[in-house]
Amino acid sequence: MNVAFTAALFAGAALIAVWIAVRFPRLAPRSLTARVVMTLVVGQILAFMPIDAGSYLTLYGSLFGIALPIVTLAWLGAFWLLQSLRDAIPS
Repeated sequence: MNVAFTAALFAGAALIAVWIAVRFPRLAPRSLTARVVMTLVVGQILAFMPIDAGSYLTLYGSLFGIALPIVTLAWLGAFWLLQSLRDAIPS
């Protein structure tokens, strides 16, 4: 059950990130440097993300209030980096 929930959380975050990237393309940083720095900062935040499992309320609050937005930002940064790679390849 825990593996299925984790997979659903990550897949849902990925879908939200793709939706944001497609719906709001102007939110993407313009330079490759800004995109890389954003992705590295989000990666560091992921490393120190607090999850409180004291009760069901705090567990779900920290999962959907902290983990989901941070994982969505991580997917969004990866998507923007892939867009930079696509733009760098000559056509």
